[in-house]
Amino acid sequence: MTSVPSTAASPGTASAGASAGLSGLNQADFIRLLTAQLQHQDPTSPTKPQDLANEFAQLSTVSGINALTQEVSKIGAGAGAAEIGQAANLIGKTVAIAGNPLAVANANGRVIAGFSLAGPASSATVTITDPQSGKVVYSQQLSNLPSGMNDFSWTGGAAGHVYSYKVSASSGSSNVAATTYTNTQVRNIDLTGGTPTLSLAGAAQPADLTQIVSILGG
Repeated sequence: MTSVPSTAASPGTASAGASAGLSGLNQADFIRLLTAQLQHQDPTSPTKPQDLANEFAQLSTVSGINALTQEVSKIGAGAGAAEIGQAANLIGKTVAIAGNPLAVANANGRVIAGFSLAGPASSATVTITDPQSGKVVYSQQLSNLPSGMNDFSWTGGAAGHVYSYKVSASSGSSNVAATTYTNTQVRNIDLTGGTPTLSLAGAAQPADLTQIVSILGG
């Protein structure tokens, strides 16, 4: 009697073939192949139960990895959509980012700027200067400020004009360190790089979401 070659000549061959080819198969494909293997196996050397168990285990592993990959992809897509939505919500808002102490007046001539205090301050003086002329255009006294982020506004600016500012703060007779930022309005978002970046008024370079220190308003 002529023997029909078995598709599982040895445990090693069966395992290697299954490992190489299972990545593109689903469970229905595997059952069809397994049925064909059993129908055409050599009666004098049938497939061992252990080989079948190994192949079932390999299928389960591949199926689990594929399912996990799909879930991770969904999570990644959801996170990307959330990041884009967060960036879109910033359009028209004034944000503070790390950089020189600058503030850009919005379309209404309003200047909004934020600064951070190392500790509580009983008083602080904000001074706004026009960099082009070097003249002080506005000064404001603030009182009883908490530590952390604080902000101020001025409505006498020229739309789109960039101003510099400084903050001097104290608590009683002790000075309180103040950190200043670049404060400007978000014009639009750019998605060409895959990760959303923010186009900022008065800024030559875009910024990403991680650079935002504070959102100050419209």
